[in-house]
Amino acid sequence: MAYTLYPWQNECIETWLENRGRGIVRVVTGAGKTILALHAALRLQKTLDENLHIVVVVPKKFLLNQWKNAILSELPIRREEIGLVGGGFQNRHAYKVMLYVVNSARSRLSLPLYRHLMADKPVFLIADECHHYTSAENRKIFAFLDSLPTEKKHNYYCLGLSATPKVEPLRNYMGPLIYSYSFTEAIAHKVINRVAIFNVGLRLDPDQAGEYETLSLKIFKAMRIFLRQNPTFTRLGKAEFYATLQTLANRDDPLAKRLANLLLRRRHLINTAYQRIDAAFDLIALLPKTSRILVFTERIDQSEHLYERLKEEYPSQAALYHSELTSDENTLALRRYKSGEARILVSCKALDEGLDVPSTDVGIVLSTTGEQRQRIQRLGRILRKSRHKTVASMYYLMIEHTVEDPTLLEEAIETIAEFHLSYDRGTFHHPFYDEVAMSYLDRLHSRNAASPAAYRLIDLGRIRPDWIGDPETLQHLSEKASTPFLASYYSVMRSLSLLRRGGDTR
Repeated sequence: MAYTLYPWQNECIETWLENRGRGIVRVVTGAGKTILALHAALRLQKTLDENLHIVVVVPKKFLLNQWKNAILSELPIRREEIGLVGGGFQNRHAYKVMLYVVNSARSRLSLPLYRHLMADKPVFLIADECHHYTSAENRKIFAFLDSLPTEKKHNYYCLGLSATPKVEPLRNYMGPLIYSYSFTEAIAHKVINRVAIFNVGLRLDPDQAGEYETLSLKIFKAMRIFLRQNPTFTRLGKAEFYATLQTLANRDDPLAKRLANLLLRRRHLINTAYQRIDAAFDLIALLPKTSRILVFTERIDQSEHLYERLKEEYPSQAALYHSELTSDENTLALRRYKSGEARILVSCKALDEGLDVPSTDVGIVLSTTGEQRQRIQRLGRILRKSRHKTVASMYYLMIEHTVEDPTLLEEAIETIAEFHLSYDRGTFHHPFYDEVAMSYLDRLHSRNAASPAAYRLIDLGRIRPDWIGDPETLQHLSEKASTPFLASYYSVMRSLSLLRRGGDTR
């Protein structure tokens, strides 16, 4: 076992054991949930007379191998003692450790667990990304508990893992929320990387803006009529409102159908705006060529369009992953990205959770849903600790002056630097940065030291987090830079950092 636990992990395991080895934990992505679960298994095994049977349920196929590799690294388990079910694997439930994809676990997991527990054999069920298992269909993985006699449940141990758990639907199967570990704590304890969030506002062109205003006016009128006839909808939250509206529309309610259609057309206009792809493409061109970049999209056609542009601009450096590609194509894309052969991975929804590539230092949210859960999961993809990165960057592209959320996160997080930029026809604007940069350039002009190179370095820094770094660190990076260009860049960023802090730039 090569891993030394963080204090929070030891504390969490103690809390879990005190709760009789049951419960759900809310832990920020990248802080070490997988390691936590495996070391909980080790601690639990020491208290038992019999061998512990470990079962892990994951939401997606590619997580099987990540868990398998972690188990081989952290537990005294041999490769031949691990069975896999789902995603093309069909091992019998006859191994010391069983890994299931949830789609297969629904119908195949409950009976063998029932038999183990009826035979008084201890079972440890780990539910990875457990917020996925709250639906009636996915809760079938816990069906064995409904028929298991109370006296046989003492050997049932479980741990639910998620950065964004839904506790109540799982309480009867996994226990209560027993521990939380937040972004703020993890960054303060240096468990995950520091991160800067760039909220980038995009502008619709006149034709798009006209269509948006026309749709919005129609929505306003349709909404007024609909609410007059359905006043109970005024008491619903946003998510429940849209879900209930869609249910009515599916039942051919004419008012609901018209309103739902108008809302869908407006959302489609916002999500498919060409400015998103233009901004992402121009953004990647300004980032360091060593950056490891994950791009998140909501639409497959959008991901393919961006991928084609990147593939042409950066031959062999981009990869594509989405649900309509074959399993082999997706496996190859992940392998190329993890190995470093490809430095840009464009994905459509499928990689919102679970991908473990600590070297990823840039995330670009090309388009997103309104779900805060999805946004937090995406942010977590770039927070994993790596000795090769200091500050990770997340870029959230949104259309200004529309119903789209203007910021990635609903609430500010004290330890996360958050900035607001805009993009229009190939140019990024960053008011806070530009104010500091102009002060620096004024000083250069006063000494007749301004040059085109200085302006170029300023342009690069506008969409990067380096200028908020520690001046001493930036000085060190400048001195150790591999090229004169990099040395000059970090020197300029150091000057901006000092100006931001009110110091002398010399």
